[in-house]
Amino acid sequence: MPHERSAHHTVPASPDTGRLSDEDAPETVVGDAQSEIVDGAAVDGNIHVGYWDDATDHRSLDQATDRLTDLVAGCLAAAPGRRLLDVGCGTGRPALRIARATGADVSGISISDEDVELARTRADAATLADRVDFRHADACVLPFEAASFDGAWAIESMMHIGDRTTAIAEIARTLRPGSPLVITDVLLRSPVSGDSAELVRQTCRAFGSPSLPEPAELRTALDRAGLELVEFNDIGEHVRPTYQAFADAFDGVSPSGDDRHYEFFNSTRSLPRFGALPQIGYVFLVARRP
Repeated sequence: MPHERSAHHTVPASPDTGRLSDEDAPETVVGDAQSEIVDGAAVDGNIHVGYWDDATDHRSLDQATDRLTDLVAGCLAAAPGRRLLDVGCGTGRPALRIARATGADVSGISISDEDVELARTRADAATLADRVDFRHADACVLPFEAASFDGAWAIESMMHIGDRTTAIAEIARTLRPGSPLVITDVLLRSPVSGDSAELVRQTCRAFGSPSLPEPAELRTALDRAGLELVEFNDIGEHVRPTYQAFADAFDGVSPSGDDRHYEFFNSTRSLPRFGALPQIGYVFLVARRP
């Protein structure tokens, strides 16, 4: 049976956490927190939630998002010579951070050509292009041989995939026996209705999500893929400050109506209400290929 933890459980830090540095953090033109977040948002999904221990944890949003990456890394048993897969790599920050800290090789995939191009530029700038590669690929049709990887992760990728069952099966196919898969994502804990349902629909639309993953759906997909569920943690309370932090960062940003990110920017005003819904959680799960 998998180890189940409540939303209030603190995911333990791993030995790798302290080795993960900020050297690969992207530079910004203006140099302030808002410009960095807006830069990330403008490239379709590089931003993910942050992780805070409790109300006394005063990490910045940038530090907290790196903390989540560190927690993912700690579940991967990453080490030099091991090959990892980043499903939904965005613009490459988590992949580069993990590769730099652990010495592992990483392949990242995204369906966004813009993201892949920026990720490759970042890999070159970080002098990691010899160990970290990025390519355009669909998670449901991965361009890799079976049993190619020693571990895989997907940070807020499942919410953007329509056929999550197929995607998880494809990831499982590429894993070597004994290898872990770590999935973190916004979670719909239970059904919503009325105004809450409309708020969830609007947020999904703004973030390009067909729907939010649900606990039973993920468990079923893992089982069908032949993966063993090791842990299924709802860490929703630890990531909740993200929503207000995003809203604060975008306060005053007024995109024009023809901006392709118009709906995303406008949606940030309602993120605190979305994040406060009791039906909204955040899954941190670890599975393993037998």
